[in-house]
Amino acid sequence: MTTDTGAPRADGDQALHRWVLPGPDGRPAEVATELDGGGTAPTSVPRPFLHPVRTLGGTVVSAHHPADHDWHAGVGPAIPDVDGVNCWGGRTYVRDTGYVWREDHGRVTVERASVDGDTRTEALRWRGPDGRPVLHEDRVTACRALGPDAWELHTVSAWSTAGDAPVRLGSPGSNGRAGAGYGGLFWRFPECSDVDVRTASAAGESAVHGSVAPWVSWSASFAGRAATVVLQALDHDDPWFVRVDEYPAIGSALAWSSAAVVRPGVPLVRAFRAVVADGRVDPVALLRH
Repeated sequence: MTTDTGAPRADGDQALHRWVLPGPDGRPAEVATELDGGGTAPTSVPRPFLHPVRTLGGTVVSAHHPADHDWHAGVGPAIPDVDGVNCWGGRTYVRDTGYVWREDHGRVTVERASVDGDTRTEALRWRGPDGRPVLHEDRVTACRALGPDAWELHTVSAWSTAGDAPVRLGSPGSNGRAGAGYGGLFWRFPECSDVDVRTASAAGESAVHGSVAPWVSWSASFAGRAATVVLQALDHDDPWFVRVDEYPAIGSALAWSSAAVVRPGVPLVRAFRAVVADGRVDPVALLRH
């Protein structure tokens, strides 16, 4: 079940779409809302994202505009360097200089969208400070129930050039800051405790950060309620970006140490499956759904 809405929120964001699935008691449970980012400061890059994302039992597992990083926006793609345009937010990392404030922030807008059942398809434009498109994106987002305690989020982004020239997608990692290759799909969690982050072969922030694995799992206590999120990469092997001690987040780094290049006529595609569950659940068992 899905719900389209144009209702404005008090914080300035507008809800573009809501996904509603059967909850544990059979009643409708709102599991994800897409916001347009209208309440985002220009230096934090206004863009569509999912928030709040909830378990079927109602535990919130996403955060947006947290005090430590205002530009962290729920769940969705963000890229620090799109041919010199900051589409992540905050300061820009400059090689041999470090992070500096620059007037290079872009924004991402929805140009058109359609809904078929529980699947939303969108055409988006990634724009520079002057409003001109620097990158096109076709995004598909779908949700489905996996039982009374878990549900699945499936998201695909296909980026294509806005003109006839290649577009470079970079990160602080590709611009000289080793280990900081964030950029791509990013999942910012709210404050949580007793975090267990792992892949099939590694556990803990230092071991998982920068590793290449088919999936990464995050189990934690959110306001006293346990929940598990398993993020699975589909048909690509980008390294995982992980933060636990500084702030709670996972992401898939499409430009970990070198830039990704989008060439005319050849879309760059990144697809993911996420399973969101109540409780601390074995990630391998969740992925069997």
